[in-house]
Amino acid sequence: MPTMLKIFAAACLMVGLCGCVGAAGISTWEYQSGPAYETARAQGSRIQVDASQGLTHEACTSMSRRQIAASGEITEADLSACRSD
Repeated sequence: MPTMLKIFAAACLMVGLCGCVGAAGISTWEYQSGPAYETARAQGSRIQVDASQGLTHEACTSMSRRQIAASGEITEADLSACRSD
């Protein structure tokens, strides 16, 4: 995959005078559950090539957790975090 990205970036930079924009991304998702909980986690990463901005990278992770207490009470939490380079 890194070789494909390098070829894509080089081709995009060669056409830079005419303007070129492209993006590639990957996402993963996982789900777990047990007797009193459910957890879902998603991760995504995206690289964008733009003739005016160069290479940019953004990575995001989000997690959702749901727990069920013995009393039947449901507690939920959602967390999300992104970073850009």
